[in-house]
Amino acid sequence: MKEINVEVDGKTYHIETKDGKTALVVKGRTAPAKENKIQNVVIPKILIITRKNADVLFILRGGKNDTYSVMTAQQLYDKFQYQWFEPLADNYRELLYVNNANYISDAWKVFAWSDIARFSLIDRPSYSFYNNLDGDWKQSPDGGAGYLLTLIENIPYWTDAVGQIPFAVDTFRDTHSITNTVKIGIDWGSGTITGESDYSNEYDNFFVLRGALYANKKFAYVTKATGGTYPSVVTTEISNDVDPATLGVSINEDDFKKYGIWKT
Repeated sequence: MKEINVEVDGKTYHIETKDGKTALVVKGRTAPAKENKIQNVVIPKILIITRKNADVLFILRGGKNDTYSVMTAQQLYDKFQYQWFEPLADNYRELLYVNNANYISDAWKVFAWSDIARFSLIDRPSYSFYNNLDGDWKQSPDGGAGYLLTLIENIPYWTDAVGQIPFAVDTFRDTHSITNTVKIGIDWGSGTITGESDYSNEYDNFFVLRGALYANKKFAYVTKATGGTYPSVVTTEISNDVDPATLGVSINEDDFKKYGIWKT
Protein backbone atom coordinates (compact mmCIF):
# COMPACT_ATOMS: atom_id res chain seq x y z
CA MET A 1 0.00 0.00 0.00
CA LYS A 2 1.17 3.53 -0.82
CA GLU A 3 0.14 6.45 1.35
CA ILE A 4 0.19 10.20 0.77
CA ASN A 5 -0.73 13.08 3.04
CA VAL A 6 -1.68 16.35 1.36
CA GLU A 7 -2.66 19.64 2.97
CA VAL A 8 -5.62 21.51 1.50
CA ASP A 9 -6.74 24.80 3.05
CA GLY A 10 -5.05 24.01 6.33
CA LYS A 11 -6.43 20.48 6.66
CA THR A 12 -4.41 17.31 6.10
CA TYR A 13 -6.00 14.56 4.01
CA HIS A 14 -4.85 10.96 3.71
CA ILE A 15 -4.78 9.20 0.34
CA GLU A 16 -4.10 5.51 -0.12
CA THR A 17 -3.31 3.42 -3.19
CA LYS A 18 -3.97 -0.30 -2.85
CA ASP A 19 -4.82 -3.12 -5.26
CA GLY A 20 -4.91 -0.83 -8.29
CA LYS A 21 -7.21 1.75 -6.71
CA THR A 22 -6.61 5.17 -5.14
CA ALA A 23 -8.98 6.80 -2.69
CA LEU A 24 -9.28 9.45 -0.03
CA VAL A 25 -9.34 7.72 3.35
CA VAL A 26 -11.08 9.23 6.37
CA LYS A 27 -10.37 7.66 9.72
CA GLY A 28 -12.69 8.16 12.65
CA ARG A 29 -13.54 6.72 16.02
CA THR A 30 -16.35 4.30 16.53
CA ALA A 31 -18.89 4.82 19.30
CA PRO A 32 -21.84 2.85 20.62
CA ALA A 33 -24.98 3.39 18.56
CA LYS A 34 -26.87 4.61 21.62
CA GLU A 35 -24.56 7.64 21.83
CA ASN A 36 -25.90 8.74 18.43
CA LYS A 37 -22.67 10.54 17.58
CA ILE A 38 -22.39 12.19 14.19
CA GLN A 39 -19.00 12.64 12.56
CA ASN A 40 -18.86 15.40 10.00
CA VAL A 41 -16.58 14.57 7.10
CA VAL A 42 -15.36 17.28 4.76
CA ILE A 43 -14.57 15.99 1.26
CA PRO A 44 -12.12 18.36 -0.41
CA LYS A 45 -12.77 19.50 -3.95
CA ILE A 46 -9.58 18.00 -5.35
CA LEU A 47 -8.64 16.11 -8.50
CA ILE A 48 -6.24 13.24 -7.82
CA ILE A 49 -4.32 12.48 -11.00
CA THR A 50 -2.82 9.01 -11.32
CA ARG A 51 -0.99 6.65 -13.62
CA LYS A 52 -2.92 3.79 -15.19
CA ASN A 53 -1.80 1.60 -12.27
CA ALA A 54 -3.42 4.11 -9.84
CA ASP A 55 -0.14 5.53 -8.47
CA VAL A 56 -0.68 9.20 -7.64
CA LEU A 57 1.18 11.66 -9.87
CA PHE A 58 -0.16 15.02 -8.71
CA ILE A 59 -3.20 16.70 -7.23
CA LEU A 60 -5.13 19.74 -8.49
CA ARG A 61 -7.59 21.99 -6.73
CA GLY A 62 -10.98 21.58 -8.35
CA GLY A 63 -12.77 24.51 -9.95
CA LYS A 64 -16.30 25.78 -9.38
CA ASN A 65 -17.99 22.94 -11.25
CA ASP A 66 -15.61 20.16 -10.20
CA THR A 67 -16.14 17.56 -7.49
CA TYR A 68 -13.73 15.25 -5.73
CA SER A 69 -12.39 12.91 -8.42
CA VAL A 70 -9.69 10.36 -9.09
CA MET A 71 -8.64 10.00 -12.72
CA THR A 72 -5.66 9.08 -14.83
CA ALA A 73 -3.51 11.73 -16.47
CA GLN A 74 -4.70 10.49 -19.87
CA GLN A 75 -8.33 10.99 -18.82
CA LEU A 76 -7.52 14.49 -17.57
CA TYR A 77 -5.87 15.34 -20.89
CA ASP A 78 -8.51 13.77 -23.14
CA LYS A 79 -11.71 14.71 -21.32
CA PHE A 80 -11.00 17.94 -19.45
CA GLN A 81 -7.90 19.53 -21.01
CA TYR A 82 -7.10 21.04 -17.62
CA GLN A 83 -3.72 22.67 -17.05
CA TRP A 84 -2.01 24.01 -13.93
CA PHE A 85 0.88 26.11 -15.30
CA GLU A 86 -0.73 29.14 -17.01
CA PRO A 87 -3.18 30.94 -14.69
CA LEU A 88 -4.40 33.30 -17.44
CA ALA A 89 -5.14 30.49 -19.90
CA ASP A 90 -8.41 28.55 -20.07
CA ASN A 91 -8.99 25.41 -18.00
CA TYR A 92 -6.53 26.41 -15.26
CA ARG A 93 -6.55 24.46 -12.01
CA GLU A 94 -4.17 25.14 -9.13
CA LEU A 95 -1.45 22.57 -8.54
CA LEU A 96 -1.51 21.42 -4.90
CA TYR A 97 0.84 18.47 -4.77
CA VAL A 98 3.42 16.63 -6.87
CA ASN A 99 4.52 13.12 -5.97
CA ASN A 100 8.32 12.91 -6.03
CA ALA A 101 8.58 9.27 -4.94
CA ASN A 102 11.01 7.05 -6.82
CA TYR A 103 8.30 4.57 -7.77
CA ILE A 104 6.77 7.02 -10.27
CA SER A 105 10.04 8.38 -11.68
CA ASP A 106 9.44 6.67 -15.03
CA ALA A 107 5.99 8.26 -15.45
CA TRP A 108 7.49 11.28 -17.16
CA LYS A 109 10.63 12.55 -18.87
CA VAL A 110 12.64 14.68 -16.44
CA PHE A 111 14.39 17.89 -17.49
CA ALA A 112 15.78 21.21 -16.30
CA TRP A 113 14.87 24.40 -18.14
CA SER A 114 18.46 24.53 -19.35
CA ASP A 115 17.74 21.32 -21.29
CA ILE A 116 14.75 22.93 -22.98
CA ALA A 117 16.80 26.01 -23.84
CA ARG A 118 19.65 23.89 -25.24
CA PHE A 119 17.29 22.04 -27.59
CA SER A 120 15.55 25.30 -28.58
CA LEU A 121 18.79 27.11 -29.48
CA ILE A 122 19.74 24.63 -32.20
CA ASP A 123 19.21 26.50 -35.47
CA ARG A 124 16.89 24.42 -37.64
CA PRO A 125 14.99 24.91 -40.89
CA SER A 126 11.34 25.81 -40.29
CA TYR A 127 10.02 22.57 -41.80
CA SER A 128 11.80 20.56 -39.09
CA PHE A 129 9.04 21.50 -36.65
CA TYR A 130 6.44 19.47 -38.54
CA ASN A 131 5.08 16.54 -36.56
CA ASN A 132 7.67 13.81 -35.98
CA LEU A 133 10.59 15.65 -37.59
CA ASP A 134 13.75 16.47 -35.65
CA GLY A 135 12.47 19.82 -34.33
CA ASP A 136 9.30 18.24 -32.92
CA TRP A 137 10.37 18.31 -29.27
CA LYS A 138 7.42 16.35 -27.97
CA GLN A 139 8.40 13.33 -30.08
CA SER A 140 12.18 13.75 -30.21
CA PRO A 141 14.22 11.21 -28.20
CA ASP A 142 16.13 14.24 -26.89
CA GLY A 143 12.85 15.83 -25.85
CA GLY A 144 9.50 14.50 -24.72
CA ALA A 145 9.99 11.18 -26.54
CA GLY A 146 6.23 10.67 -26.87
CA TYR A 147 5.52 10.94 -23.14
CA LEU A 148 2.25 12.57 -22.15
CA LEU A 149 3.89 14.38 -19.23
CA THR A 150 7.22 16.07 -18.69
CA LEU A 151 8.68 16.98 -15.28
CA ILE A 152 10.75 20.16 -15.30
CA GLU A 153 12.33 21.20 -12.04
CA ASN A 154 9.71 19.30 -10.05
CA ILE A 155 6.69 20.71 -11.89
CA PRO A 156 4.79 18.50 -14.35
CA TYR A 157 3.73 19.86 -17.75
CA TRP A 158 1.86 18.48 -20.69
CA THR A 159 4.63 17.55 -23.11
CA ASP A 160 2.90 19.20 -26.06
CA ALA A 161 2.93 22.51 -24.16
CA VAL A 162 6.71 22.49 -23.71
CA GLY A 163 7.06 21.48 -27.34
CA GLN A 164 5.86 24.93 -28.40
CA ILE A 165 9.00 26.59 -26.99
CA PRO A 166 11.63 25.37 -29.50
CA PHE A 167 9.29 26.29 -32.37
CA ALA A 168 8.80 29.77 -30.92
CA VAL A 169 12.50 30.41 -30.32
CA ASP A 170 13.40 29.37 -33.86
CA THR A 171 10.54 31.42 -35.33
CA PHE A 172 11.63 34.51 -33.41
CA ARG A 173 15.14 34.16 -34.85
CA ASP A 174 13.57 34.34 -38.31
CA THR A 175 11.11 37.17 -37.64
CA HIS A 176 12.88 39.17 -34.88
CA SER A 177 9.39 39.93 -33.58
CA ILE A 178 7.41 38.61 -30.60
CA THR A 179 4.08 39.52 -32.20
CA ASN A 180 4.93 37.87 -35.53
CA THR A 181 6.13 34.77 -33.72
CA VAL A 182 2.83 34.51 -31.86
CA LYS A 183 0.90 35.09 -35.11
CA ILE A 184 2.80 32.30 -36.87
CA GLY A 185 2.15 30.05 -33.87
CA ILE A 186 -1.57 30.74 -34.22
CA ASP A 187 -1.46 29.99 -37.95
CA TRP A 188 0.38 26.73 -37.28
CA GLY A 189 -1.94 25.78 -34.41
CA SER A 190 -2.61 22.30 -35.79
CA GLY A 191 1.06 21.59 -36.45
CA THR A 192 0.73 22.04 -40.22
CA ILE A 193 0.40 25.16 -42.39
CA THR A 194 -2.72 23.74 -44.05
CA GLY A 195 -4.53 23.10 -40.74
CA GLU A 196 -6.85 25.40 -38.85
CA SER A 197 -5.53 28.44 -37.02
CA ASP A 198 -5.68 28.31 -33.23
CA TYR A 199 -7.18 31.45 -31.70
CA SER A 200 -8.06 29.73 -28.44
CA ASN A 201 -6.98 31.01 -25.05
CA GLU A 202 -5.39 27.67 -24.24
CA TYR A 203 -1.89 26.86 -23.09
CA ASP A 204 -0.39 26.26 -26.55
CA ASN A 205 -0.42 29.95 -27.45
CA PHE A 206 0.90 30.88 -24.01
CA PHE A 207 3.91 28.61 -24.47
CA VAL A 208 4.62 30.07 -27.88
CA LEU A 209 4.66 33.44 -26.13
CA ARG A 210 6.97 32.08 -23.40
CA GLY A 211 9.43 30.99 -26.07
CA ALA A 212 9.19 34.30 -27.93
CA LEU A 213 9.77 36.34 -24.77
CA TYR A 214 12.82 34.24 -23.92
CA ALA A 215 14.21 34.59 -27.45
CA ASN A 216 13.65 38.35 -27.36
CA LYS A 217 15.94 38.53 -24.32
CA LYS A 218 18.40 36.00 -25.70
CA PHE A 219 18.98 37.57 -29.11
CA ALA A 220 19.62 41.06 -30.46
CA TYR A 221 20.12 42.05 -34.09
CA VAL A 222 22.36 44.67 -35.66
CA THR A 223 21.88 45.62 -39.31
CA LYS A 224 24.64 47.36 -41.26
CA ALA A 225 25.02 48.53 -44.84
CA THR A 226 27.57 46.60 -46.88
CA GLY A 227 28.29 49.38 -49.39
CA GLY A 228 27.42 46.95 -52.17
CA THR A 229 24.27 46.19 -54.10
CA TYR A 230 23.61 42.59 -53.07
CA PRO A 231 23.24 42.21 -50.28
CA SER A 232 22.95 45.88 -49.50
CA VAL A 233 22.75 45.18 -45.76
CA VAL A 234 23.76 42.37 -43.45
CA THR A 235 22.16 41.51 -40.11
CA THR A 236 24.23 40.06 -37.30
CA GLU A 237 22.68 38.05 -34.48
CA ILE A 238 24.05 38.74 -31.01
CA SER A 239 23.49 36.15 -28.28
CA ASN A 240 23.02 37.35 -24.70
CA ASP A 241 23.28 35.43 -21.45
CA VAL A 242 19.75 34.71 -20.25
CA ASP A 243 18.75 32.42 -17.39
CA PRO A 244 16.84 29.47 -18.94
CA ALA A 245 14.66 29.46 -15.80
CA THR A 246 12.76 32.38 -17.33
CA LEU A 247 11.10 29.76 -19.54
CA GLY A 248 9.43 28.43 -16.39
CA VAL A 249 7.68 31.72 -15.59
CA SER A 250 3.98 31.94 -16.43
CA ILE A 251 2.76 34.73 -18.71
CA ASN A 252 1.91 37.85 -16.71
CA GLU A 253 -0.95 40.28 -17.24
CA ASP A 254 1.18 42.90 -19.01
CA ASP A 255 2.62 40.51 -21.57
CA PHE A 256 -0.78 38.88 -22.06
CA LYS A 257 -2.38 42.24 -22.83
CA LYS A 258 0.47 43.26 -25.14
CA TYR A 259 1.04 40.03 -27.07
CA GLY A 260 -2.03 37.84 -26.52
CA ILE A 261 -3.34 38.60 -30.00
CA TRP A 262 -5.34 35.37 -30.11
CA LYS A 263 -7.86 37.10 -27.83
CA THR A 264 -8.39 40.23 -29.97
